[in-house]
Amino acid sequence: MRALACLLGLLLAAVAGAQSPSPADGWRTWALRMDKAQRSLNYDATLVIDAGNGDWELVELSQRVGPGGPEQQWLGMNGAGRRQVRTAQGVSLLGPEGDQRIGQGPQLRAGPLLADLDKYYRVDIDPRDRVAGRRALRMSLQPLSADRYGLRLWIDADTGLPLRSERIDVDQQILERRMVTRLVVHGFAGASATPAPVVLDETGWTLPGGFHLVGSALTVPGIAGARQWVISDGVAWISVYQMRLPQGVTIDSKGWRQGALSQVTLRSGEDWFYVLGDLPPQTLVLHG
Repeated sequence: MRALACLLGLLLAAVAGAQSPSPADGWRTWALRMDKAQRSLNYDATLVIDAGNGDWELVELSQRVGPGGPEQQWLGMNGAGRRQVRTAQGVSLLGPEGDQRIGQGPQLRAGPLLADLDKYYRVDIDPRDRVAGRRALRMSLQPLSADRYGLRLWIDADTGLPLRSERIDVDQQILERRMVTRLVVHGFAGASATPAPVVLDETGWTLPGGFHLVGSALTVPGIAGARQWVISDGVAWISVYQMRLPQGVTIDSKGWRQGALSQVTLRSGEDWFYVLGDLPPQTLVLHG
């Protein structure tokens, strides 16, 4: 389930029955549609993903929206067949023991981050494309600096669903790609509430240009005594886990990269910081 753990948030769909905006309406209109639909649609889908190693993963995904917000279940159809359940309260990984790296799929965050996105990315739209037999609009987000990756999205012109995505590095090499091959939408379930913004002053942090704090947790399921923060520039995201290890316990500090997802481990005094995100490793060290 290496790729499965990186698939969070891939399906962002449009509100059922809504009129499709034209490309002239701007890329922000499409991004807002995707953000709203992520919190409002019930659907089942089949996905394929290549995390850059040439080994395609096949995944069955199901989302249902309830009083507590969307709940997603991912089932890997290859290998050990790990199941992932994600809710507003956290993530559970069910199945054989193994790699439990948790990431997020490509998405565009709404709100203040979206307003400033074109300060850090060049955004282009091509309305004349086609994916999986459907008319598609291609959105390209090319970073203006080398400390982050680019993103290409192919968005269903009728529903707003991203049918395909690619993460690309500074040399335009594909690091990771994903595509929907089957989609069944069961209807509009009502948009869940948008999470309350985190007050940055409470953290005492000064974040790099373009990145903002978008979430935090005083507890982390399965990690005693840990805290978590999530920061984003609207396209890229970083999840920072802070923890103190019991006496005699060590942690792997080598780090790793798989596709667009990287991880580094840092230490400050008695505190360890496990930093995960879809950015180059050197950027994670800077931001962590």
